[in-house]
Amino acid sequence: MKQHIALLPQGTITTRQQMPKIQAFAIFITHIYAKWWLTCEKSVDAAWNDLTLYHHLQAYKAVDEGIAASAIKALERHRWYLTGEMLPLALFSSKVPNEDKRALASAILEHKPADLPMHIPEQRFGTGFGKSKFPTLLPTTSLADLANKDCWFGMHQLHIDPECMSLDVKEWATNAVFKKSEVNVCAMNVVNDCAERGVKLTSDFVAVARKEQHLQNVLQAVEHDRSQQPNLRRCKHKVIAS
Repeated sequence: MKQHIALLPQGTITTRQQMPKIQAFAIFITHIYAKWWLTCEKSVDAAWNDLTLYHHLQAYKAVDEGIAASAIKALERHRWYLTGEMLPLALFSSKVPNEDKRALASAILEHKPADLPMHIPEQRFGTGFGKSKFPTLLPTTSLADLANKDCWFGMHQLHIDPECMSLDVKEWATNAVFKKSEVNVCAMNVVNDCAERGVKLTSDFVAVARKEQHLQNVLQAVEHDRSQQPNLRRCKHKVIAS
């Protein structure tokens, strides 16, 4: 891509000052961004993907500190899957190495609250159900470092049974309790799959909403469209099974 850009006659679509920026952007997309954009369809992989991307961006500072810093700043606004509530999903990811799963499971067990089940998360703004408080990430942060009591809130909401967490990770795949919990978490769609479709539908029609009632009608139409859409993950599983 860089070679093709360099072949463009000067001033065709860019100025001389823009060329280095376009080349730097192309290198970043090729070596960093494209891979992670194409591998974010599973919610169980999200925490590992996000943390690994963060580490790669830290390393990319040696190539282009400005772009790396800008990308890290953007990523820090999207740390939902690294919160305690969502972290247990990583236990079911095939991408997470067994040693990291073992460390994460042990860390979750260490943060077991005295009163169970846990009905209200601690790491939220407001009275317990505001926006999630994102964790602080460091170049050495691991999944286990992010565990807190809210992991137990997430496990309760997702019906994840902690019984198997004390077993050897190699035994999880054949454990009936683990397999039952795995069915629950693998049925989840990535948040953006649903959210972005709703945002797109709303943005297409919101310009015609001149009054509050019109806006409410648009939102209700979007919600109706969502309810009519099939569960894409289940459809995909049926196709694979057939």
